[in-house]
Amino acid sequence: MKTTISATLIYLILFLGSVSLAQNVWRPFSDDSPWNQKIPSNAKVDPNSSQLIDSLTYADFNINIDDWSIPVYYVNCDSVPKMNVINSRPGIYGKGFSEPNQIPVKPDFIASPPVGENSDNHMCIVDTAKMIEWDMWATRKNKEGNWTTGLGAITDMKDTGVEKPWYEQDHEFDAHRSRAGGFPLIAGLIRPEEIKAGKIEHALVFAYQHGLSEFFIPPASTAQATFMEMNNRFGIPMGGRIQLDPSIDVDTLNLTPACKVIARALQEYGAFNGDYAGATVLYADNSPHALKEWKGILSKKDLQKVLTPEFVRKYFRVINMEKLLPGQNLENGQFGFIDFDFLGMQSIKIDWLNTKINIWIKSSTEVSKVKPVFRTVRKNAVVTINDVQQESGKSVVDFTNTVVYKITVLGDGEKDWTVEVKIND
Repeated sequence: MKTTISATLIYLILFLGSVSLAQNVWRPFSDDSPWNQKIPSNAKVDPNSSQLIDSLTYADFNINIDDWSIPVYYVNCDSVPKMNVINSRPGIYGKGFSEPNQIPVKPDFIASPPVGENSDNHMCIVDTAKMIEWDMWATRKNKEGNWTTGLGAITDMKDTGVEKPWYEQDHEFDAHRSRAGGFPLIAGLIRPEEIKAGKIEHALVFAYQHGLSEFFIPPASTAQATFMEMNNRFGIPMGGRIQLDPSIDVDTLNLTPACKVIARALQEYGAFNGDYAGATVLYADNSPHALKEWKGILSKKDLQKVLTPEFVRKYFRVINMEKLLPGQNLENGQFGFIDFDFLGMQSIKIDWLNTKINIWIKSSTEVSKVKPVFRTVRKNAVVTINDVQQESGKSVVDFTNTVVYKITVLGDGEKDWTVEVKIND
């Protein structure tokens, strides 16, 4: 009797065999990094989750592999000849990329396709022994073999992989990495060795077209700039986190074994919004070595047949987001508060879009003589009420009625903010 074995069965045998032989898989960043923290079972869902998730469903859910992704090259930086990578935009560089710099770029490295001036051309170089990552955006090599980058940065992967916001940096672009949200390129990336091991033990990164521009929340450190295709007043900001419903039995879904590994990571760790894309996408390593590993295991459209718009609307949610922070590209000027507090305050909402602050207190709190502590996004801002300059923690304010603050940046502009106190008993 002749026996035939389907290609699918052969694939499953090979896949499961690789899982059983897999060793512990290296992952970047410290254990307390947001990238390596599972979403708690009692995590709060954002009040606008349904509408925010709806903004994800205007395009197919894909995995960027062949192009518009991240090639990872592993090096021993002590043995790789280093070269100076020129910053193609003078003064625009991330941490560690001020010139002259010495970067371990090998001649045969290639940036992610497509090739061209309008491409991201990302490239990621990693030394897992020293736990250092070099990442670059708009990476080009000229005919003489010299490299340039539109923005490069170095990340210490022994740390959390999270930068301070841009406005807390002495050199504001030290908050940047090669993604719009300030994330290192290695963060949230799907790698072949993880799929073979059968488990991804970190959050993923996603991008889409309809995210909120100009604002971010941690662990992002900056925002997506506004431009013609990305000018949204509602959506998930850089740093927003989505999660696949953890109660779903992934084994019941019509997914490939590799996509089931990805789905479980989306349940356990979720995914952070980190960039702009023309579709809703996750990212997989697309170095030449990785592309060979992906053949027959993972491809761009593998998630589409299950993660339909209807499925995403029903089974995905946005984890509760904290206050929005302004990116340095804010169209209407960065004249506003990022912190505001006084004794007896229970909660606060800083609304950058409407330049308004709502504060909730107990009815027993005295608000006629308050000394609020505040911080503005611009260090050289002057804060006044009725033309009287205010000092954080020193000036006395009567919040019995709505108070109007004026924030002025000399030679740059000004903006009025209304502060309203409400009872929260």
